[in-house]
Amino acid sequence: MIAWLLAGQGAEHAGMGLELARWYGPAAELWEQASEAAGKDLLRVTERGGRSLLRTEYLQPALTAVALSAACFLRDEGVEPSMALGHSAGEIGALALAGHLSFEQAAYLSAKRGRAMAAASRERPGGMAAVHGCEARLGEVLDVGRRAGAIFYAGQTTAETHLVAGEHVALRAAASLGRVSLLPVSGGWHSPLMEQAVGELRPVAESIVGDAPGTVAWVSNETAERASTSAEEATRLVLSQLVRPMRLHQAVELLLAEGASELVVLGPDHSLRHILHRHLEDHPAVRVHGSSSLEALRAVAKELT
Repeated sequence: MIAWLLAGQGAEHAGMGLELARWYGPAAELWEQASEAAGKDLLRVTERGGRSLLRTEYLQPALTAVALSAACFLRDEGVEPSMALGHSAGEIGALALAGHLSFEQAAYLSAKRGRAMAAASRERPGGMAAVHGCEARLGEVLDVGRRAGAIFYAGQTTAETHLVAGEHVALRAAASLGRVSLLPVSGGWHSPLMEQAVGELRPVAESIVGDAPGTVAWVSNETAERASTSAEEATRLVLSQLVRPMRLHQAVELLLAEGASELVVLGPDHSLRHILHRHLEDHPAVRVHGSSSLEALRAVAKELT
């Protein structure tokens, strides 16, 4: 069984997706649609990299363009997934792969999501950190952080890696304990610090998310379960994941339990590859494929068709 996984923020790098965009017409068109939605030439932003690429309002639609461009190419080559899972911002692309959105609508919604989250972060500044260790360690980190400011549990990526989000002062206090790594993100994602973004994004999502045909199962980042094909449920989940913990670890475990043996990472794959390999120690037959270059995409198409 083939599962497609879409990268979120933290995996980006300068030049991501440009090779395919310059060679493959559907990719160029998708980048153009994402750029129009973002009000910025995202190809140029991605080519230059640096601080502009890290801006949430540009980075999220750029990541969607990279991932869905790769999906277009693979589908043209005859590769189809059975399941789709998005890592945080990658959920918008996963919704599109499941059929809740067109690829153009996904680019538009990603741009709106990024803009809303950037605004919420300016209103309530914050960040995120990874906590390495057991749940008891996580509890200690949260206790120390809460003495300094607002801090929240934000999810789990591997068996021993949990996420927290909160105000910078609380994160700095938590990091003083050791085995806590501050993450290079510009806001307190997956926490109540993003409440403003939910209200801003709701009318947009409700207007464009539709029912899915059910041919590709979307695994929710929040519930770690196969999501309903209804537009109402998809809209609810894509909004609530902005303020609720991300259960990526459990979602990957579900893919493996359901028989996914070929995992294809769409978009920059460094972060997700690292996370996936931590899951695969007990699944030696499962293969992970990248799509970060045209050569890699051709290799995936050759192996999976």
